This record gives sequence, C-alpha cells and structure tokens, in this order.
Amino acid sequence: MAKIKPKALLAQSKVKKAPSQISVTTIVTYMILGILVVSSVYVAYKYLKRQRNPWRQWASRGINTSTM
Repeated sequence: MAKIKPKALLAQSKVKKAPSQISVTTIVTYMILGILVVSSVYVAYKYLKRQRNPWRQWASRGINTSTM
C-alpha cells in the first residue's frame, strides 16, 4: 500500500462530497411497494371486518336468523 503525503491527505479531506442522488427508479419502486402494502392492509381489514360478524351476511340477504 502506497503512503499518502500529508499535503495530499489534507487536500483529500477538504474535498466536499455531493450527496448521493436518488434515482427515479428507486422512487417509483418504493412508491409501488408502499401502494401494495397499503392496499393489502386495507383488503385484509375489510375481509376481517366482514368475518367478525358473519350474521350480518344473513341479515343483509333477508334471511331470518332467529330460527337458526
């Protein structure tokens, strides 16, 4: 490994690095993943809400549940 001279090392440390760029594909990918997560949580919520009260299905069809 080559030794770096002190002046070169000082010059290297003073160079400011630009912040890394976030590409458009990264933004789109994360947006799609976010939409998938939110939609799956919403669908699961609707499904579980419907399953919690199964008698509601019978009542909405006009079937008498008092004889069951």
